[in-house]
Amino acid sequence: MQKRISLYDTRRLTQGANMLPCYSGRIPNVSQATVTPAEVANQETHSNPPVDLSNRRLFFWMFRFVRPVWTMALLSCVYLTVSIAVEVFTLQLTGETINHIKSISLHDPAGASGLTLRQWFFSYDNPDAAQLRWLLTLLLLAVSGMAVLRYLREVQNTRFSMSMVYYIREAVYDKIQRVGFGFHDAISSGQLINRSLSDLNNVRTFVQSALLLTLEIVLVVGGYILLILKMSPWVALLALAPLPIWVLYILRFSKKVQPVAKAVLEAEDKSIQVLTENIAGVHVVKAFATQAQEIRKFRAATDSFQRRLMNRVRLFANFQPVIRSIASASHLSLFFVAGTLIIINKSKGLATMNVGDLTILGGAMGAILARLQQVATINEQYQNAIVSARRLYEVINARPTVPEKPDAIPLPVNGTGEVEFEHVYFGYGRGKDVLHDLTFKIPGGSVVAIVGPTGAGKSSMVNLIARFYDPRSGVIRIDGIDLRDLKLADLRSKVSFVFQETYLFSDTVAANIAYGRPGISRGEVEAAARLAQAHDFIQTMPQGYDTLLGERGTNLSGGQRQRLAIARAIVTNPRILILDDATAAIDPETEDLIRRGMRLTLFGRTTFIIAHRISTVKTADLVLVMEQGRITQMGTHEQLMTRSGHYRDIALAQLSDEEKVVPEQAPSHMDRVKDPQVVQAAVRTAGRENPAELEETP
Repeated sequence: MQKRISLYDTRRLTQGANMLPCYSGRIPNVSQATVTPAEVANQETHSNPPVDLSNRRLFFWMFRFVRPVWTMALLSCVYLTVSIAVEVFTLQLTGETINHIKSISLHDPAGASGLTLRQWFFSYDNPDAAQLRWLLTLLLLAVSGMAVLRYLREVQNTRFSMSMVYYIREAVYDKIQRVGFGFHDAISSGQLINRSLSDLNNVRTFVQSALLLTLEIVLVVGGYILLILKMSPWVALLALAPLPIWVLYILRFSKKVQPVAKAVLEAEDKSIQVLTENIAGVHVVKAFATQAQEIRKFRAATDSFQRRLMNRVRLFANFQPVIRSIASASHLSLFFVAGTLIIINKSKGLATMNVGDLTILGGAMGAILARLQQVATINEQYQNAIVSARRLYEVINARPTVPEKPDAIPLPVNGTGEVEFEHVYFGYGRGKDVLHDLTFKIPGGSVVAIVGPTGAGKSSMVNLIARFYDPRSGVIRIDGIDLRDLKLADLRSKVSFVFQETYLFSDTVAANIAYGRPGISRGEVEAAARLAQAHDFIQTMPQGYDTLLGERGTNLSGGQRQRLAIARAIVTNPRILILDDATAAIDPETEDLIRRGMRLTLFGRTTFIIAHRISTVKTADLVLVMEQGRITQMGTHEQLMTRSGHYRDIALAQLSDEEKVVPEQAPSHMDRVKDPQVVQAAVRTAGRENPAELEETP
């Protein structure tokens, strides 16, 4: 059995690899809360989200995000309760102070009206002056207390709000990292960005308002009603008159606004999608001089967004005046009734309200109606949040496209990297299959080349090896174990990819190479770079391995990016290495240097190479030829050159005159791909020959 050579072993064969520590960024621990985002919002991760989730269930689902910050929420509620109590007490104290001043000015039983200003503040002989000083002192303390509590409330509310945002964002980001490729295929990056920002903010705003603003409304209305009740039960009852009218109007309004709010968010999705695509493809836009076309496209998207937004604005523009008109009518009616009661009671010689009582009534009704009008604000936030919550729910509770079994196991430590496909069929979504009845077995340590025309299913097949997708039917095994029985993290740590489209992060060169193994030594990073023929150009960069790369590595050429991607794959010391057209952007000379440098790395390691250059394929232990999602030929380069078919056609087109001259009138290999009968005949021939199972290399 062959033994894989680790990067540590190959590093000793490279030139001057030092052992300087590698840069490794760490994310600070923002919170030590014991409840994780997955526990908060992802309790139904492995179940399908209901197609039509009720608003009631969504309402309670939103409040799950309060769980990690419940102590902050409780403290915010305590500050709010104390603040409202002080506010009500301050108004009552103001009324009593006014009544006391009126009593002194009308009756003056203790002769306080003859006191000087100094005696008013410092005389202890006059009980009226002493009482007024006491009331004013309490009033000053109450007002000061309100100011302090207002500050504490603002600070605590902000802390509560931002902590809740952190947990919601972490839950969304955590889910985006864990869902399969199928999820990202279905939802665009623009939609995900908008859901992670706008929808998240709508939910956060409503949850905070529903918790704190609703409590504030209840406390203010309840506290002031009790205060008015002491003066007149009829006036207190009249103060609650607008509530049922408001409730009926809000319920009717809610049915109209939710579809409008949904349309606004969908239009915003489209605008962000156009923007993100344009920024990502800015080089293509400028290369084809289509700036005007892109501006028109973005203008159309923003115009659609504006129209839908104005529809929502018009709805709420009609809503707010009705709510305020009800409040104003109630306020005027209340003062009319209170004034009438004062006149009637005074004419009958009965006890009536004082000036201070009217002040209390005016202040209380102003506070009650102001708070009740905020019901309209909560309703607006609710309508937006219920639509946003449904969209967030689709993300956070998305069913895994490649679910992991609870009893999943890791790959055996002493495995060789044997890969087996058994009657595998695969298609994206519910559409037509792109892979048909793939059956082969690759011994561990083999180098397998995969060739075929564009769209034959080569990348789709190797993506199944890392279980980015699950096949529709059939079984894929690594070292004899079904992929569905393996732990995903362990499987993917043993399989490294160099994709067709190289993606580099906005970080240092060293951090990009060490991405799969953060914290490794600088020597291992440099060794991988040398094997990928990247060390020389890295050394010419301003800070060498510590040079910061631009977004997606835009300050590098295509070939340089691919070499860094190859180094990133090598450094993880994988059991299975997949090179998906990894050297397409590299010149033949550099490709030959990379191939020579990687010979030791590939030794004992199962390697799949998707390539179109015969020079890359010739040295492989096995060549798989794919056409229309089927394996039509299998064998070594020498074997396939003796058989007619796609491989020999492209080989004849590429090999130098020393090996074979291409006839001028030779038919194109693409012509045979378009003929289904030719492809089916090749599949039958490959099935009869069945050279897929290779003997292990001694």
